[in-house]
Amino acid sequence: MKFVYNQKKTDEISDILMMKPTLAEAQALLEKDETDGYALFKLGMALGLEKRAEEALEAFSKGIMYHPFYAPNYFGRGRRHNSMGHYYAALADFTMCIQLDPSVWTYRYYRATCESVHGDIESALSDFEECIPLTIPSQRYVIVHWLYTTYAELGLYDKAEESLEYVDGIVECPQRNYGYRRSVQLYKGIVKPEEYINEEEMARLVLPQPGRVALEENGMLYGLYWYWMIHGDEKKAYDAIKHLMKIAVPGAFGYTKAVPIARKLGIIE
Repeated sequence: MKFVYNQKKTDEISDILMMKPTLAEAQALLEKDETDGYALFKLGMALGLEKRAEEALEAFSKGIMYHPFYAPNYFGRGRRHNSMGHYYAALADFTMCIQLDPSVWTYRYYRATCESVHGDIESALSDFEECIPLTIPSQRYVIVHWLYTTYAELGLYDKAEESLEYVDGIVECPQRNYGYRRSVQLYKGIVKPEEYINEEEMARLVLPQPGRVALEENGMLYGLYWYWMIHGDEKKAYDAIKHLMKIAVPGAFGYTKAVPIARKLGIIE
């Protein structure tokens, strides 16, 4: 079956990704109905923000128990499992999300990133590709960045360049995807390497969250590594990873993907 872009679902997931509920907000909903799957999802999110990972998993699982066909609780649990290093548990939850809502590209994207950081590159590539028909151009920067770097990781540099055709590099995108858009603009030649990372500019343009500039920069430097590898400058590629290790944000996708490269290059042990 062919699935196409779904604006309603896209808006719902966008709201979920930006959600930062408090425990009080979640408890207020649960006082009205302790079996409310959405309320339990908010509770899981709130607990996660409080660094109470095991309790967050329990809240999402409880939501699944009451509402087994409500995908967000699988999504929340999958993200939490992934952050805790529970690879197969995370994959199982993301796969269930896809089964329940196959037109939601975000679920495939998260499964793909999970596969990628755990070394299943071929599966990740397939999932990233399947995101394209489920999206509009303004959402594709994140996908194109991953396609470009994944093809590069496989040594398929021509395919990496071809993947840039999915977006023009000019169309605007959600603020949270600043780094992905900037990366794609670098890959396409719209932004010059020497102008690529400007922390002062980033501080104005990225999401106004503590540590957001460093988080975005981790992903951008990982992309810069593959840009220089594709363009045949291994010294500059090395420098990108070396700098990334200095401003490391553990848990960031760019950092996680760069660690084995840094070890191979002798930058870290």
